[in-house]
Amino acid sequence: MDIEFLREFLVLSKTCSFQEASEKLYITNSTLSKHIQKMEAELGHSLFERSTRRVALTNAGKILQQKGEQIISLYDEGIMQINAEAARATNTLSIAFAGSLFRFGVLDTILAFKDAHPEINVQLTELDEPPQKSVFIDKQAEFIFAGDLNRMSKEVQKYPFRKEELVLLVSDTNPLAQKHSIELSELAKEPLVLPYKDFLQSIFLKACADAGFTPNIRLCTQSPRTTFQLVSGNYASAVFPRDCLNGQQDMKNLHVISIAPVITFEIYMLYLGDRSFSAAGKQFYDYVCKETSF
Repeated sequence: MDIEFLREFLVLSKTCSFQEASEKLYITNSTLSKHIQKMEAELGHSLFERSTRRVALTNAGKILQQKGEQIISLYDEGIMQINAEAARATNTLSIAFAGSLFRFGVLDTILAFKDAHPEINVQLTELDEPPQKSVFIDKQAEFIFAGDLNRMSKEVQKYPFRKEELVLLVSDTNPLAQKHSIELSELAKEPLVLPYKDFLQSIFLKACADAGFTPNIRLCTQSPRTTFQLVSGNYASAVFPRDCLNGQQDMKNLHVISIAPVITFEIYMLYLGDRSFSAAGKQFYDYVCKETSF
């Protein structure tokens, strides 16, 4: 049985909703349904009683839910021990990071550590989706850098790596360019460019919802160059992290406006709190703590 299918089953068994479970797992309803069907075919038993709105565990599903937690726990513990022994033997440090975090100094910090400790074999994994505990297990990550913590379990500890503020970018020809600060509610009708499938997008959309409006989104992109060109051409304004504007080369004809109330977010260094660091991991943790300040 595919261990990831079992993890998905456990999420669905707790939510009893394909829609809610698929959102938590960042997969489609149809993909989740296919995975559950494969499990049922392999086991020879139905795991859920399905209706148009909700699902309920069958007796077989209840048994697998109980035993599945134990299976996952034993699997994770075993792989964790194997990875820890491999890391000790090879002086290896494994780090995973969300792909959208290249702007926030994560790689700069890792590379600076590598320069300071050339004897340590640093292995990197870039994540295409928000992290979860299994990344520590299956991808052998001792640390994960992330901003989206929705899938993190209570065993995962977080260290604040960086704090940021979202601001508004507008063209110098935009009437808003006369402002130094703007109320969030004033952006209700302003055409906007937002980060694509990024935790920053979720943070901004939640702030807008709390302010009582749905923003007018023209485009979502991960490319700063695309963002700046569209803003400069007065196609739309953009929501962007303030500190990430430092050193950018394409800032001509752009004006930065503070948003009130201030929308802040944090980047975290994550690690499992129930295991000790490897020797290389302890050096990296101490290095990040020493170099990081708000």
